[in-house]
Amino acid sequence: MEKTYLKILVMLLGVMLFAACERKPAKTKEQVMQERLTERVERWKADMSKKCRKEIETKAVALTDSIVIVQAKQNRDTSIHSIIPGRPARPDYKPPTDSVPVKPFLKK
Repeated sequence: MEKTYLKILVMLLGVMLFAACERKPAKTKEQVMQERLTERVERWKADMSKKCRKEIETKAVALTDSIVIVQAKQNRDTSIHSIIPGRPARPDYKPPTDSVPVKPFLKK
């Protein structure tokens, strides 16, 4: 009985090995060229997509920055300027009337 199981096991292993060793059909030159062309087109598409994304991102950042700057300029606090008072008006100057005649301090 053990010999029967052993024979069946060996036969199954042989069939499995034979089935596993089957060769895939060889590719033709056109198929290889088509695969390489497809790979190159896919790489080109990926590169163009990266390039376009980078360009769009750069433009979006510049636009966002300019919007933020404009909003900051519009919303800046000008209340400090109203705290400082302006210059007062010049008073009218009226020289005092002097009734004393002018004399020299030192006599010669």
